[in-house]
Amino acid sequence: MKFDNRVALITGAASGIGLGTARRFIEEGATVVAVDVNQDKLDAAAAELGEKYVPKICDITKVDNIKALIGEVGVEFGRLDTLVNNAAWAEFKNPEEVEEEGYDAQMDVLIKGPLFLVKHAAPMLRDAPNGSVVNIASAAAVMAIDKYCPYGIGKAAILKFTEDSVITVPGIRHNVILPGLIDTPILPAIYGEEATGQLKTEVPKVMPCARVGQPEDIANAVCFLASDEATYVNGCPMFVDGGMHLVNAFSLISGSQ
Repeated sequence: MKFDNRVALITGAASGIGLGTARRFIEEGATVVAVDVNQDKLDAAAAELGEKYVPKICDITKVDNIKALIGEVGVEFGRLDTLVNNAAWAEFKNPEEVEEEGYDAQMDVLIKGPLFLVKHAAPMLRDAPNGSVVNIASAAAVMAIDKYCPYGIGKAAILKFTEDSVITVPGIRHNVILPGLIDTPILPAIYGEEATGQLKTEVPKVMPCARVGQPEDIANAVCFLASDEATYVNGCPMFVDGGMHLVNAFSLISGSQ
């Protein structure tokens, strides 16, 4: 298997894309340090996935928490092969609606956490035979979408951070995935049940791939980028969105152009 004896740290690993990615890594032999802030969901995932899913409660917006987390990984496993910065938090508003508290909360999760995770994980990743970081951005990083501020700003920052890290954090491969519309439990929380149903019905009609994405689509891409098959892939922005960024299918719902 691709990841026998390897250790991956995945944030936001209790649900959605993060859980799907953790499941895929475990299928390929990895031990996954599964980071989240939801204990109940972590416990449920651990019950499903077994001993290779190692749950860790950690608020990645606090640098001291990140230091402690990376320290625990070093003590418990003695290595770290892959860091997947997947955790996200969103409050969907336009610039004139944004409040300071909501803005700060999103930026802390979307860019501060990943930056300091890379900083403190870098020594162990550099010691790994094929150490790599896979950041999860969004197709929203390159599209104008109504109500996607400051979420889109944070995801664009992750795209830039990935590119800069190739040069400024050497000895580790850094790549970034830009998902499109993915069918996860967060969709109804963002759009509401009615709009989510409309998205799932209408968006595929204009999507080049004619379907909504699944967490497994992202998980497969992450596993490729972290694998020995991708040792010459560095600084790559990989769209896993069915071509959505070329047609801006979200405009069907949001009215953006």
